[in-house]
Amino acid sequence: MKIEANRTSSRTSGIRYNGYLSFVFGFLALCIAVVSVPVASAQTADTGALAGTITDPSGSAVPSAAIKVVNEATGDTHDFASQSNGSYLAPLLFPGTYRIEVSKSGFKTAVLNGIAVSVTETGTTNVRLQVGEMSQSVTVNAEPDILQTNSPALGHVTDERTVENLPLVTRNYTQILGLSPGVSADVNNAAQLGSGTALFSSHGEVQTDNNFQMNGLGANDLFSGALQVPIPNPDTIQEFKVQTGQYDAAFGRNAGANVNVVTKGGGNQFHGTAFEFFRNEDLNANDYFLNQAGQPRGVLKQNQFGGTIGGPVVKDKLFFFGDMQLNRQALGGSLVTSVPDALNRTGNFSDWLAYNKVYQIYDPTT
Repeated sequence: MKIEANRTSSRTSGIRYNGYLSFVFGFLALCIAVVSVPVASAQTADTGALAGTITDPSGSAVPSAAIKVVNEATGDTHDFASQSNGSYLAPLLFPGTYRIEVSKSGFKTAVLNGIAVSVTETGTTNVRLQVGEMSQSVTVNAEPDILQTNSPALGHVTDERTVENLPLVTRNYTQILGLSPGVSADVNNAAQLGSGTALFSSHGEVQTDNNFQMNGLGANDLFSGALQVPIPNPDTIQEFKVQTGQYDAAFGRNAGANVNVVTKGGGNQFHGTAFEFFRNEDLNANDYFLNQAGQPRGVLKQNQFGGTIGGPVVKDKLFFFGDMQLNRQALGGSLVTSVPDALNRTGNFSDWLAYNKVYQIYDPTT
């Protein structure tokens, strides 16, 4: 009886010991995962981030400096503090223009205006404080970063000014995806009916291996096997970025490029647009084969009209933005094919021999 009891007790304690180890290792793994989250989520598919170092006039790190990051369009404010080595990280910022205010006892308040935050990128903005009273401020217009050193990802950002000013035959932003390095895009046929979505490949990958995300959500047609993606009104696009390689796994699901589109939102000021784009065939060249046959060029009439409007509902708190675009297209198609001439319709095909002597006529009834 004693031996059996000892064996039972030994097994029970072993199970408890193993369960204790599982709990400890599981808890440690959870802690590591929680600690790792802020680093991994500095930016997402629809946000960016800012990072840098706060120093004094001698270049020494300034810890515990109060950092305020303000969106200049919406007034959205984020508060941070510099670390013991003077570094800071402002994650999950929506693309736009920001203002950074840095204050610390014994130093003048530094104000940096016009800092651009781009989608999926972490911009570097270092601040050097000057000795003085906190009530005094020094305003600086920030210069954009020329080189991104916070990520090895390859990509190119196209902003709203480029989207609005470059000619888009059917107001389709995919027609300028080829501006990004490493991207090879098809030339759109301006005389075709439809939105004219351009196919492209990145670094030689298959054209259907690209991934599209809009405001952080996947925007792919996974069933057709072709490029079928939403095409927003260009006036609503704030920017888009084409990542072609070495981007984080959170940004893509395919072997090709990853396209991140960010649309506009409202701000503290009312803004709106109205537009009408008209095209017709008057300046189009005629098709070569239609010219040969003495036929006129096809009809092509296109009207794209609409507008956008956005503004505040509650200042610094709630905003709205909406748009509308209507498309009307009329396209006269043409088809070039071969038909029997008058001699052929009588059963005489001797004129075919003038083209090539290898032609052989067979009687289908024999």
